[in-house]
Amino acid sequence: MKRCLMVALDGLRPDMVNAANTPNLAALATRGTRFANSRSVFPSETRVATPSLITGCRPGGHGMVANTLFDASVAPDRLLRTKLVEDVLAMAAGGETPLQRPSLGERLARQGKSFALVSAGTAGAARLLHPAAERLGSFRWNVEDMEGATAAEVRDALGATPPHGTPNTARVEFAGRVLLEHVLPRHRPDVALIWLSEPDVAFHWAGLGSQATLEALRAADAVLGRIIAWRDAQPDAAEIGLIILSDHGHVTGHGKMSLREELCRAGFRAGTGMAADVDVVVAPASAPGLWLRDAALAPQIADYLATQDWAGPLLARDPGILAPGRALPLSLLGSAHARSADLVVTFAGDEEPDHWGLPGRAPFDAPDVPDGGGMHGGLHRAELATVLVMQGGAFGVGIVAQEPADLTDIVPTLLHGMGLAGEGMEGRALRAAFRAADDAPPLRETLEAPGNFVLEAMRAAEGGRLYPTALRRTG
Repeated sequence: MKRCLMVALDGLRPDMVNAANTPNLAALATRGTRFANSRSVFPSETRVATPSLITGCRPGGHGMVANTLFDASVAPDRLLRTKLVEDVLAMAAGGETPLQRPSLGERLARQGKSFALVSAGTAGAARLLHPAAERLGSFRWNVEDMEGATAAEVRDALGATPPHGTPNTARVEFAGRVLLEHVLPRHRPDVALIWLSEPDVAFHWAGLGSQATLEALRAADAVLGRIIAWRDAQPDAAEIGLIILSDHGHVTGHGKMSLREELCRAGFRAGTGMAADVDVVVAPASAPGLWLRDAALAPQIADYLATQDWAGPLLARDPGILAPGRALPLSLLGSAHARSADLVVTFAGDEEPDHWGLPGRAPFDAPDVPDGGGMHGGLHRAELATVLVMQGGAFGVGIVAQEPADLTDIVPTLLHGMGLAGEGMEGRALRAAFRAADDAPPLRETLEAPGNFVLEAMRAAEGGRLYPTALRRTG
């Protein structure tokens, strides 16, 4: 395999892939290898998932621990929002990137290969996907880019970028044009990644089964169809692999709330930045982070949350701030880092069907998403399940692989298929992508979690990394 195209459909739930919603993806999956046990990382958020994909490491390794986070050394008075390039660069503290592991673009450049990124997502996510683009002299373009040489290059070639919309179909379609009409014929990268913001945008704002969401799904799938057709028309088509992925799934938000307000009502001094009148900094999310002025507050917060029906088990960067058995360690999920929150709150979801009959609902804390909208970030099975299909080039045909996989395993597999080195990553090359005989069912286990909860998980081998599958209530 000499070249590879990666296509990310942000937020796509695997149970929504079918001939009606995504005909091109559904057909491609039958021609390649589909991973039935593919998962996101924790927290299952885009700007945690994108670095995990591009570095082959989980959050504890690369250091991007949440979409929204607090870092007193960078901004003591406010939360950092990683969708913004300025906040990503602030975390880099004058360096190129806040990521603490090399990216795919860097790994390829060391081996004489090129990487290009086309993104219809946020500018911050694009920066995290290809942080070394300027230094390497390679291509990185995002729909929010209005200034700079690359933005001018795309504008001169294809015209102005369409405005953002809900669904974001115009920008998704334009990103497809940037890849197919400009990047591939002009830059001819060895590996290209196109990040499509749908169906994530429509999921959030219109709900999982709305007409707007179905429109968004079909638009993203149509871009994929054009990419497949381009590949199949190339003289070296047999040497070009395709990897189709989603970064997380979605659960329907049911019971919108503000954890900061709930903590304030319970008597805690909670805020969105550390100040004289704040003891707990809260980052809203489907798995909100809590940064404590004093670790002695942890038992009081845990006691309060244990009385709330909407609260799931706690996770802790340092479980020692609580009595044994009161929190799961973030390190269990590969998510413990110096930037991590002292405590991470999970919400108690269920498997009940939503308005459209899709299973999975959960409370959430997100000021700009309506109740009933799609959400992600936590440990619900619908949030963790992802799409992963590999086809063409060195990849196998007609395989439904059972081995566990997550985002960190994709780049090691890509590099293996291209015969390139991939040392130093936490992820592993998925051998079932190439040969069905190398597939192996996961080793499943169930871990007790604080309260009446269990965490379902998988491993690829005894003593191997844990792949979380679902957090569920037992009573």
